[in-house]
Amino acid sequence: MNVTQWPPLINSPSVVKLLREINAFDPLPGNMWMGIHDIPENTIEKYILDSYSLVFGNKYHQATGFEWWFHKFTEDDRMIRFHPDHDEIIRRETGGEMRYPLISTVTYVNNHVSPTIIFDSMTGKYEKELISCPPREVLFSIPEEGRFLAFDPRYIHGVLPGSKDRITLLYNVWDYKPDGLNRIGIRTAIDDTQFFVGREDYGRGPTVWLGDCSKATVDCMGMDVTFKHPQSTHEGEFWSTIND
Repeated sequence: MNVTQWPPLINSPSVVKLLREINAFDPLPGNMWMGIHDIPENTIEKYILDSYSLVFGNKYHQATGFEWWFHKFTEDDRMIRFHPDHDEIIRRETGGEMRYPLISTVTYVNNHVSPTIIFDSMTGKYEKELISCPPREVLFSIPEEGRFLAFDPRYIHGVLPGSKDRITLLYNVWDYKPDGLNRIGIRTAIDDTQFFVGREDYGRGPTVWLGDCSKATVDCMGMDVTFKHPQSTHEGEFWSTIND
């Protein structure tokens, strides 16, 4: 699977700076936009540009900008439904045509036990074109502050209930600007985030989980899917399970 997790890329003071702005901007009026050549107006926008440059360099020559948002769970029964990342307006206007960003990312702003869960199932050119569903492989990225996750946006992914106090900053890289996205338009005193130089080379895939598992069942694009879920995980771990 095209999924990579990096060790913490920024230090704790930098995480605090991001968290301060997340709290100040909460709630967002929707997903935000920043062009790749725009001048950052706040610390979150500066972090997005810097982390993109650090991790991806010139890999995506066609990149136009970034759709960004964050998740702050204040209730334990909240979850993120299982979905691929895509242009929702295009899908609605065309009756199901799927257009995807170049890459999807997650920055973990705090430690938590509730993982980002990614199936090897994906959608194709159209919403109802499901590939490899039910999934055979399922990945679990356990949050640790400062860690960075990147994956193919076509993969179906989500977060289970039991995620109170979990905080993440997310951005997708696009080769065009989807309709309905705008700059947040809030200027702050920009604080540079401090990156650990060299860690951008230590991205890795998951390790196969061989320990005890529980089972979870979720709605996967209209299909009930049951999968193995690792037990006794710790912050920052990255596991995969194989559904026999």
